[in-house]
Amino acid sequence: MLVKKGWFKVTVLGVFLAALLLNAFMIAPAAHAKGGDATRIALKGSAPYATAKGTAKYKAEGGEREFQVELENARSLAGKTLNVFVNGAKVGSFRVSALGAGRLERNSDLGQAVPNISAGSRVQIKTTTGALVVSGSF
Repeated sequence: MLVKKGWFKVTVLGVFLAALLLNAFMIAPAAHAKGGDATRIALKGSAPYATAKGTAKYKAEGGEREFQVELENARSLAGKTLNVFVNGAKVGSFRVSALGAGRLERNSDLGQAVPNISAGSRVQIKTTTGALVVSGSF
């Protein structure tokens, strides 16, 4: 009887430690992927592209600046090139996938031009003809 209780304690302790380790490995990547002190906003679709949505993220840490824009639910624009604007200035462009998604990333550490973003900065994604797809403000 004493041996069974001992093995039970060891088994419970082992399961508990395994759960702790698993939890540690699951939380660490999530915290890293969050991007630290980045500011994220939602981008909402315009009337002609009401189902389209997206996000914009900006992070400035030390001398490094990062800017990312993502678009989704824009299948009607599949294969088209869209332009990204910050405060009216074109930042870059991307092609919409067959699934209606697209992404633009800029990082100053890679030598790329990254816009200066502050509270109130406006982000817009437009077609090459100038039609507004999604927009939002920091």
